[in-house]
Amino acid sequence: MGAKGCIVLGDPNFYAEFGFKAVPELILENVPAEYFQALSFDGKFPQGSVTYHGAFNATS
Repeated sequence: MGAKGCIVLGDPNFYAEFGFKAVPELILENVPAEYFQALSFDGKFPQGSVTYHGAFNATS
């Protein structure tokens, strides 16, 4: 499908087992960097700020 990687927000110890790592140049505001991790499929990592769709901010 042309994806170049994947990002996750979660426990760094858990996701490290699957090859994810914190990338200092990839920022999710108000989240400690070690909990926002990426896995590259081509060896290159993006840089910049990330935002999630507003639906992820929904509360019940």
